[in-house]
Amino acid sequence: MKIEKQGWSKSEFGYMTLVKHDEGGFKYILPGLYLDDGDPPSKKFYGYKPQVSRTQVEQYLANHIERLSDVRDASEAELTALVHDLRHLSSSIYHSAFEAERAARNNELREAKDLIKTVIASQTMLKVRIDYLDFSNSVDRFEEMEKIPVYSRVDKVIRCFRADAGHKNIEIDLSGNSYRLAEGPNILDIVPYTLIENAIKYSPEHAKIHVNVLDTESETQVSISSKGPTLRSGEGEKIFEKGYRGKHAKDIRANGTGLGLSVARQVIATFKGEIEVKQSSSSEVIDDTPFSETTFLFRLPTAGEDKGRKQKHQRRRRPGRRILKPA
Repeated sequence: MKIEKQGWSKSEFGYMTLVKHDEGGFKYILPGLYLDDGDPPSKKFYGYKPQVSRTQVEQYLANHIERLSDVRDASEAELTALVHDLRHLSSSIYHSAFEAERAARNNELREAKDLIKTVIASQTMLKVRIDYLDFSNSVDRFEEMEKIPVYSRVDKVIRCFRADAGHKNIEIDLSGNSYRLAEGPNILDIVPYTLIENAIKYSPEHAKIHVNVLDTESETQVSISSKGPTLRSGEGEKIFEKGYRGKHAKDIRANGTGLGLSVARQVIATFKGEIEVKQSSSSEVIDDTPFSETTFLFRLPTAGEDKGRKQKHQRRRRPGRRILKPA
């Protein structure tokens, strides 16, 4: 049945139909309604009794349209942010590679090595952003399970963010060590990337971000601690829901999609792990916004050890014979 007219109309056998268009031009049709405040249909089906009124149906559809609009707005904002990041990273890779080539031609090897590290870091961040987009859009390229070195991935992400943190005079340090592996798709970087990026975004200037990696008997725990906007009652779980942002987080940054933490939780779930947030009971007001010591913690079941990296690290620490050269 083709329906163009908005509002209420009677369909076959006297059942009611509601049609509404949203601001984006999308059409919504709720057909075959038997309402408790309308005329009874000319033909009734056994067991079909009126349950709702016109007002209830209209409110249901309005709420549904509003939720879909919020999701579309969040997706568009996320895409805009992604395009901006990809352009920035692409430019960084190009200019750093160009300068590295110049330094190599001039035999400035130390500068060339530093620039190559910048290229690698930028390319890593570029890959994580693309993986994030694909995973959040349910692209089926993450079904293969791999053994991922947890500490190495966290360390790599931190190295990528040191420059951005420096722009806000924020220090990032990493403590602990681990040779453990976690089993899942090759997208674990998304989790520390999201948590550290958020810590930089929402920390006040001159703050410190502390990352710790700890092995227990059966799992590896990674914590990211910083000074973050205080969560109100009940927000500790809600911030992992798609599209939700804490009230004080919105006070600091009006723009945001509320998708990062929900994607991080989904990624952790593919590793059969867990993620949570904890905050201190005390807070400090900075620029009219309350801040608390905030720790995001994720746990990953152990899937073996990176024995090659462990042996390599132990060889480096092994005391050796020192050879003295004549002056």
